[in-house]
Parts: sequence; C-alpha cells; structure tokens
Amino acid sequence: MRNRTVIVAVLLAVGALTTACTTSTSTAAATSSSATPTATTSPIPTSPAPPADVTGKSAFTIDAYDNFFSPNTLNGSAGQKLNLTITNLGAATHTFTISSEGVDVLLAPGTSQTVEVTFPKSGSTQFVCRFHESMGMVGQLQVQ
Repeated sequence: MRNRTVIVAVLLAVGALTTACTTSTSTAAATSSSATPTATTSPIPTSPAPPADVTGKSAFTIDAYDNFFSPNTLNGSAGQKLNLTITNLGAATHTFTISSEGVDVLLAPGTSQTVEVTFPKSGSTQFVCRFHESMGMVGQLQVQ
C-alpha cells in the first residue's frame, strides 16, 4: 500500500509540473503574440529623391545607393559654396566626382565623406560616380 501511495504522489507531482510548464508556455506564447511588433528597417529606395533646394544652406547630405545618388539634383544659387556630405548606403564602392572642380572621393560601402562644392555662375555642373556613370549614376548642381 505504501508503494502505491508513493507512486500516486509521484504521478500527481509530475502532472502538476507538466501542467505548470504547459500553462507557463501558453502564457508566454500569448504574451509574445500580443507584444508590440518590432520596427523593421526602411526599404532601400529604387530611385532618387526629388530635387533638393539648398539655396542659402552651408551644408547638406546626399546618399549614394547602388547606381544612383539621392537626391541627384541640388538647386542652389550662383557661386554658392556647400559642404556636401556623401554617404554610401550601397553595397558597392562608389566615387563622387566633379571633374571641373577637382573633386574625386572614393566611398567604400557604409562610409561617408564631406567635400566643398561650388555652384556654377549659371546652368549646372554635373557630378558622377566614375564606376557607375554609364549606369546612370549622375547628378547635378543646378543654379535656379
């Protein structure tokens, strides 16, 4: 009789533990399913942002993605100097090159550099990625 009592006690204890574990797991699952979803990263754009008006600004940032600058047109005033930070958000190495101004920087993925550019007296000055110019990775400093 004593053995039966011990066996019944052990079975009840195992049953209680199993129920406790199952209840705990169910509660955890319910809690995690009702938790606030985590933020996801923004999708990578597939085309440049609209032209940016930088008139009167002394600094601005553009992004280099694989095969385009964003924005790829900066509107400013004649002779305006601008500290332009270029951030490479693409997977490939890019350049930011303005031949007429002697600007040519190399940008490894995930890096950025700041250069001083000067808007032309009229019209526009083109900037390019020397590696991807043929793929359309070009932009311009446009005088309004």
